[in-house]
Amino acid sequence: MIEFFIAKKHIMERKKQSIISVLGIVIGITVLIVSLSISNGLDGNMINNILSLSPHITIDNNGYYIENYEGILKDLEKINGVKGVIPTFNNQGILKTVGEDGSFASGVQIRGLDLKRAEKALDFKKIIVQGKVNHENYNEIIVGSEIFNQFELKLGDEVELTSAENKKIKLKVSGVFKTGNLDTDSATVIIPLVTSQIIAESGDVLRSIDITLTNPYDANKIISEVKSKTPNYSSRTWGEINEALLKALSLEKTVMLVLFSLLIIIAGFVIGIVLNTMVREKTKDIGIMRSMGYSRYSIMKIFLLEGIFLGALGISVGLGTSYVLMKLLKLGVFNKLTEVYYLTSIPVKISLKEVMIIVLATIFVILFSSIFPSYRASKLTPVEALKYE
Repeated sequence: MIEFFIAKKHIMERKKQSIISVLGIVIGITVLIVSLSISNGLDGNMINNILSLSPHITIDNNGYYIENYEGILKDLEKINGVKGVIPTFNNQGILKTVGEDGSFASGVQIRGLDLKRAEKALDFKKIIVQGKVNHENYNEIIVGSEIFNQFELKLGDEVELTSAENKKIKLKVSGVFKTGNLDTDSATVIIPLVTSQIIAESGDVLRSIDITLTNPYDANKIISEVKSKTPNYSSRTWGEINEALLKALSLEKTVMLVLFSLLIIIAGFVIGIVLNTMVREKTKDIGIMRSMGYSRYSIMKIFLLEGIFLGALGISVGLGTSYVLMKLLKLGVFNKLTEVYYLTSIPVKISLKEVMIIVLATIFVILFSSIFPSYRASKLTPVEALKYE
């Protein structure tokens, strides 16, 4: 394959331009893969944080109480894919405590849950960072980690909770949870279902029924069966509740991909410019080769191979650089960046499918940029190529 050796010789003759072309591809590939992996990781982390204490499907009675709910709970638990069903009585309130430096008060979202069911359905072990959950004690409260720190609380401290109905109750702090969602950790408290019903003076009724699934992404499939078992109530999936957030994340990811893809397109044009320059410089050589009997296909193949070599080298180095950077991110080398955000580490997530799409798109751009200079070179006739010599 004489074309291979000629292409290699051309590349080595123009080292600076070749290095610039390769670096363009490397930077484009690296930025796109690493930024996409961080974006995927942050999106996944945000969704997991939201779902750590939130239901995958919520059933309510359009502002009215849900009465005689035991039969509904049993029917819902029989649905395939349902992990847990939690009777819930949420409310608004004010949390107040008196410390050595004075009193502290803050508005909070009160989540009244059947703790025995919730512990299984919500995997409390993953989010409880201090203390424990007591099913039988109705005078205890579990607070978000940010509330715990801001109020300078200790386990066993007594706090006062005032409901929206202006009913006050004193509770002991038995545990601290951390979901990773700042809004939740700084403005949510969990109390037993019975306690929430008592301070609301509502009796044995619910505001909603929360359902958690084995796979949260099956919510759209399972909700139809949930609706068939609760025809008189309103049901919504976590996707419908967080629709605005999910659309914003999707738009943000799309814009990022479009902008960073421009780097690869620019790098492809650089390769095209380099090849065009080579064609102009090698016009005499092309004329000599054509007069010696080399076909147009052979001439075109030489310059196509040059573009493919440069692109393949750029893609390979780019993939290697991306892998190293993602490993460093996972090892926590850049964890100082997390101080700006409510994160313990930088999440990284990317699939082989996404990497393959990026690589194939890059190959297409390189081929597209290489084919026109190559075709131009192949169209030169011996007379045309040598007429100025």
